[in-house]
Amino acid sequence: MPRQVLCISSQVAYGPVGNTAAVPAMQAAGFTVLQVPTIILSNHPGLARPSGVKLPATEISAILTSLEALGALQECAGVMTGYFTDAEQVKTAASFIAGMKGRNPKLFVLVDPVLGDDGSLYVSKDVADALRDDLVPLATCVTPNCFELSWLTGLAVASRPDAVNAAAKLAAAEILATSIPIGPEHLATLVVTRGGCSEVTGPLRTTVPHGTGDFLAGLYLASRLNGFAPPEALKLSAAILETAISRSLDLPYLDIIGALHSSS
Repeated sequence: MPRQVLCISSQVAYGPVGNTAAVPAMQAAGFTVLQVPTIILSNHPGLARPSGVKLPATEISAILTSLEALGALQECAGVMTGYFTDAEQVKTAASFIAGMKGRNPKLFVLVDPVLGDDGSLYVSKDVADALRDDLVPLATCVTPNCFELSWLTGLAVASRPDAVNAAAKLAAAEILATSIPIGPEHLATLVVTRGGCSEVTGPLRTTVPHGTGDFLAGLYLASRLNGFAPPEALKLSAAILETAISRSLDLPYLDIIGALHSSS
């Protein structure tokens, strides 16, 4: 089985989010990761005003075309997508992923639909629409937070039953739904498949470092590609994420490397 994954998302120098959070999780699990950035930043904007550069869709297309010419895309067992800055980037990624799926129907495509949180979008409506219409339909697994699951399906999501009901509206075989309210003091992470629903729960924290969703998505994709069924992949991934969060409560960033080392 190929041990290679394509990951298209943001890249930061400090404070792991996007590729910078997801890729180490996959590398620690034994995968070579082809990292294609949609934007390169000094840091997550939540830490301070960043410096950086957005990659035009034409440049992303050129990078993917070169990788395709080298035969690298054909060797991928999986693909993960995350943050996009404009709709043309989304459409470019979707076009290449569709081609990869055409050549390899077993390709595992994880789409992290980075749209927003806390009741509102933090990407443009064009980006959100392109993610919903062009990229999510290609996914084997979609990993929305509570708000994103609601936005993608048009259904209110305020509880576990709401999340399961909304997940059934998406075409993907697996939905990894995060930040689902379970009472006033707990949140659940659910994996909803055609075979049922599995969950892990944790305390509701007022402050959590950025990058938890990216890290969890990378952990989950690596676990699935390593042969774990969805319930076990969720359990393993959530345990490592919880270690990272616990190690990071007094830090300005998510300590993913420390968590991966302590879990190995």
